[in-house]
Amino acid sequence: MSSPDITSRLALTGQLLVRSGIEIGRILDSMLEDHDTLTANLRSQMMFLSQLLFIEPVKGYMLLSYSHHKAANAAALAQPELILRCNHRGAQFAFAGATPHAAVQSGQPCIQCELPPVMVALQQRRSASRVAIPAQAPVSCEVRMGVLTFDAKVVDVSLDGTGILVSDPALPLCAGTRLEGARIHHPQHEPIEVDLEVRYVSHVRLPTGERATRIGCKIVSSPQNLEELIRLFIIDLQ
Repeated sequence: MSSPDITSRLALTGQLLVRSGIEIGRILDSMLEDHDTLTANLRSQMMFLSQLLFIEPVKGYMLLSYSHHKAANAAALAQPELILRCNHRGAQFAFAGATPHAAVQSGQPCIQCELPPVMVALQQRRSASRVAIPAQAPVSCEVRMGVLTFDAKVVDVSLDGTGILVSDPALPLCAGTRLEGARIHHPQHEPIEVDLEVRYVSHVRLPTGERATRIGCKIVSSPQNLEELIRLFIIDLQ
């Protein structure tokens, strides 16, 4: 994983709720790289043992291997959601895989699930407990581009300051643009002024069916202000 990473942050906090899709993707990629075992307790009192085979972040799904126990595979496919757990690089992770269904990858039968929107991370010496997921604060950004001003929604911020914004579908913006003096607003903080270095721009369709512009960027700000933003997406559950 990149540095700073979830493991080093977890060593300081002990228990985290990760809502950053960027960081969740990085954790799943490293689990795939390490060939870690995933487990899920099934309603039938059986244990489902699996590994990650493939992660598709754009379309929002992951592929899991079948276990060696056919009855466990059938029970896993019959559930609306799998609660998966994994011991990975000195920490315990728990996350959901919704809508499991049969799929095939390179001729190999497997199980396809939706990517998790949240992930709980615990130090291995701590016991897992049921936690309440805090409501996600609406984070917006007022951006100036020459004489043009537009509003965007901040949907992700990672530990290294990578951010994702969603805005108007007709936005005239391209990779390589630096947007200075953007103001980020959220309920727990005074407006934060940052600079945005645009890395990519793509056109997407939201779950509502509306079209939008997705902006990947580097958020440039003071360490204190960046930490305030990160805490909205990677939450200490102490």
